[in-house]
Amino acid sequence: MSFEDINPVALAPVRLRPPELLVKAVADGRRVGLQLLHIPGVKKPLAAAGGWWCAPRRMSVLRAQGADTIVSALRSVYHGHHVDLEEVPGTIAAALRDLQADYFSQLLDVQIFPLRGSELSRGRYAVSFLYDGPCVAAMRSLNGLFHTHAAAWQVQADPEQIIERLQGVAGVSREFVFVHEHPVLIEQLSSSSSGHVPISVPAMAPERGVQRPDAPEDGTGYFSTELDRVTDLGFDSDALNGLVASGTLRDYQAVGVRHLLGQTGSCLGDDMGLGKSRQVVVSTRMIAGSGRVLIVCPATLRMNWLREIQLVYPQAVVGIVGEAAHETLQSCEWVVANYERLGGLVRDVALGFAVMAVDEAHYLKEYDSGRTRNMFLLAARIPRRYVVTGTPLLSREVEMHTLLRMTGHDLGNLTLKEFAKEYAGTSEKRARLASALKGWMLRRSKDVLTELGEKSRQVVHISPPEGLGAYQEIWNDTSLPAMSKIVKLRQTLEALKIGFLVEMVEGLSAGDKLIIFCEYIPTVDALSEALQAIGVRCVTLVGKDSLKARQRAIDAFQQDDGVTVFIGTTSAAGVGITLTAANYVAFASLPWTPALMRQAEDRAYRLGQRRNVVVKVPLVPKTIDAQVWEVLQSKRETEVEVVEAVRSSLLEPQA
Repeated sequence: MSFEDINPVALAPVRLRPPELLVKAVADGRRVGLQLLHIPGVKKPLAAAGGWWCAPRRMSVLRAQGADTIVSALRSVYHGHHVDLEEVPGTIAAALRDLQADYFSQLLDVQIFPLRGSELSRGRYAVSFLYDGPCVAAMRSLNGLFHTHAAAWQVQADPEQIIERLQGVAGVSREFVFVHEHPVLIEQLSSSSSGHVPISVPAMAPERGVQRPDAPEDGTGYFSTELDRVTDLGFDSDALNGLVASGTLRDYQAVGVRHLLGQTGSCLGDDMGLGKSRQVVVSTRMIAGSGRVLIVCPATLRMNWLREIQLVYPQAVVGIVGEAAHETLQSCEWVVANYERLGGLVRDVALGFAVMAVDEAHYLKEYDSGRTRNMFLLAARIPRRYVVTGTPLLSREVEMHTLLRMTGHDLGNLTLKEFAKEYAGTSEKRARLASALKGWMLRRSKDVLTELGEKSRQVVHISPPEGLGAYQEIWNDTSLPAMSKIVKLRQTLEALKIGFLVEMVEGLSAGDKLIIFCEYIPTVDALSEALQAIGVRCVTLVGKDSLKARQRAIDAFQQDDGVTVFIGTTSAAGVGITLTAANYVAFASLPWTPALMRQAEDRAYRLGQRRNVVVKVPLVPKTIDAQVWEVLQSKRETEVEVVEAVRSSLLEPQA
């Protein structure tokens, strides 16, 4: 049989049915929520059609209109995409018939704040909520001014009028509006440069922004609060001396406890590794007596605080916000909350606290962030407030303003603009700031640890054997925006240092252990694979790891002699943990501030370390590494002139 004799089989054309676009629709009379199939590239067209994203419901939302209007808008947005809209009209029509009141409004977190300060010409109250079209319409109907940095609307109306307007225009029931009793300050933004060296790369010119015609009028205010501070308070010296005698506190730690006990608000700014947590646990319990203590910290440090509390007070009843029902916190002597969980505490005015300590308080350096606003709202209800950080100043002098204000220091009662003008920008102004911080901030170096070895830092200039072709290609690409290019350049350099870091591991002697800090997770994964390939046991820690996985990695490195390398991202592993099994530290990339770099390397160089610690900093010459290193030196000068000057003043005779 020849090829020509074979009858070809006719194949029917294959038609792929498009997926359903609309999964679910819910309407409340003013909004229509749409759970849509994810299609890249439709975010802007949806926004142009008047839509917005409701994060609590994981839905795109449009204003309630006729079903035909909504269907028409969706057809326009998804025109040309491979999706099925056949069932959309019926689903939307059904949602508009079966309204679910409060489905969206109960989750908008609507809050009303009384205002203080000099910027009250547009109203004495402010209103905040998750973005919502009808709520925005309600604020506009009150001639509100939207303050971008406060994420809130300033309005002339009083709370009752605001609530009525929210209910009438946006359908927000009274029960879902929280009215604060304590006033907050509204202040205008101000910035101050300390002359830091900028990072510059050839990049795409930024596009001009196009403002929507219906965009809200912007104000530049941010919200905080105004507090007082009392010093020279008495305390039980005998009880404190007893804790030293029992070994609970070291002598220098007792000094730190006295510092906190003697005033209603202050900063404990000891170097990393001196046991600040122990000092805080003892002092806050002595202050609170039988009252409740609030500890605020990053989420990754909640277990550390639980352990430290129970080491000193084994019978303590500790509640961790988010780990159990909120109602159970009423029966707790201690409450530990991470920054992201403060909103629930702000709303629960019945849950009182005698004292509050804020760990890693430099997280509050952004005065216009939500976490800082929540901290101010809580601070207004708590009589004694302390901030705890080994890095009180990361980059700029104005970062300390929030900490000063939160603890009631006189400098905190200056406006941000006044503070920046008086204390930021020059060496002379920083000297005045350092002088003003005496008595409020206690900062000791590791000199108090007589058994601690030395720490040395070594910069190593390396030449990657692969060359810099990939790096240079990114550098020459002018289609990239500046920030994206900087990230790609740093990622590329980090990857090029893997060979050096592996060689460093291979050069370790028996008993040596090494911590490697990276800025990017792919480098952590690549390093781990490279070390496992040569038979080196290592553990890793990155931000997505669970608390249990995090603790397993720490315990393995600290306790298992066979685990010689700990690899982590600086953001996840560079704070709040003890890794004193290591006597070497290396940085695959430089952190953005000298304080963060020192904080990371001091995971090894802290209380419990008895060996010398060597820090290796590999840099690739003639790359962005050099610029970042120069930035670090510039920022270090500011830190020395403020924070370290306060530490030096402790050695001076006191008048």
